[in-house]
Amino acid sequence: MSPRREFFDEPVVRVETLKARFPRTCPVCGSPATKIMRMKIARGTEFTDPAYSLSVRRKVGPQHPEMQVLRVQVCEDHANPDAGTDRYQTLCILVDGLLVGFLVFGLLFIGDSFWRRRPMSIWPFLIIGLFGLAMILTKVAFMPNAVAKAVRIVGFDAGMQNVLIAFKSPMYRNEFMQENQMTAELVSWILKAGS
Repeated sequence: MSPRREFFDEPVVRVETLKARFPRTCPVCGSPATKIMRMKIARGTEFTDPAYSLSVRRKVGPQHPEMQVLRVQVCEDHANPDAGTDRYQTLCILVDGLLVGFLVFGLLFIGDSFWRRRPMSIWPFLIIGLFGLAMILTKVAFMPNAVAKAVRIVGFDAGMQNVLIAFKSPMYRNEFMQENQMTAELVSWILKAGS
């Protein structure tokens, strides 16, 4: 498991997480920024359930995910891009779970009709179509918003001291570099741990 190089098509910015200052322009449309939006960076680590056994609980202790926040300055139009998204995502998950149950029964009815050589009913196929539509709507619900597309977090180092950010707009990237001259640098490749 030797480290491997990962190259980027366009250079990304490596900046100190706690000292990152974003320009006073919106990263999406370029208009003057009037609001601040928080972007959370959380480390995805392997989790050992402390309730598994007493010896593991004593060794591991309480598990707290490490998280940092970047304060991105945005315009009025892009200040609250996630309004109502949480409710929509929750509704999608609930409907998808319900439709999975109906899908299983629909497939069982199709198999039963096929096995007994009976004419197949239309409603199992309607459920399959409805399930497909629900999956498409769920994908749309969980897509990143406009600000997350314009300021994309590529990764961070082990101690979360530095974060790698890819910007959609090269002009905004240059403004960001000017704003963070002492703490930011352009990076075209990184070393990743082998898998």
